[in-house]
Amino acid sequence: MKNNFLKFAATLFIICLAASGLLSVVHRFTLPKIIEQAQAEESQSLKDVFPQAKSFEPVKKGDDVFYYKALDDKNAVLGYAFKASRRGYSSDIVTMVGMGPDGVIRKIKILSQNETPGLGTRVTEVIQKETLWDVLLKKVQLKEKPEPWFQAQFSGQKVETLASSVDAISGATITSQAVIVAVQGRAGEVMEMVRHESR
Repeated sequence: MKNNFLKFAATLFIICLAASGLLSVVHRFTLPKIIEQAQAEESQSLKDVFPQAKSFEPVKKGDDVFYYKALDDKNAVLGYAFKASRRGYSSDIVTMVGMGPDGVIRKIKILSQNETPGLGTRVTEVIQKETLWDVLLKKVQLKEKPEPWFQAQFSGQKVETLASSVDAISGATITSQAVIVAVQGRAGEVMEMVRHESR
C-alpha cells in the first residue's frame, strides 16, 4: 500500500514537473508575440484618439509611460494621449484619451471592459441611425466606423465639467461614472505634470 502511494506521488510529481516545464517553454515562445500585439494595439488606439498626430512621444513617470505627447509633422505638440483606468461594476475599465493642450477632450476610446451584458457593456454600444434603405436611396452615407454614443459625448468637453456634461447610461450608472471619473482624474494628473515640466 505504501509503495503504491509513493509510486502515485512520484508519478504525479513528474507529470506536474513536465507540465510546468512545457508551460514555461510555451510562455517564453509566445511572450514576444504577445508584447508585439499589445504594442500594435496601443499604437492603433493612439491614432484613433488623435488621428491628426504624425507621431507620439512617450513621457515616463518612473519606468511606466504616464502619457504621450501627440506631435504634428514639425514636432509641435497638438495635445496629449493617455490611458485612464478605474473599477466599474464588475471589471476594470481601461480607456485611451486624447486631450488638447487647453484641457478639452478630443476623443476617448474604451480599450477593455467586462461589464454586465446589456447594461455596462453599453459604454461601447454603437447606434446606427442610418437604415439600409437610407443608404440604398443615397439619402445618407454610411459611416465606416460609427462612434459609440456614450464615448462620443466626451468629444469637445472640458475636463473639469465632464461630470455634468456627460450623461450616464440608464441602468449602468456605476459603469458610466467609472469612465467619467477615470478620464477626469487622469486628465487632471496629466495637465499637472505638463504644467510642472513647462516651468
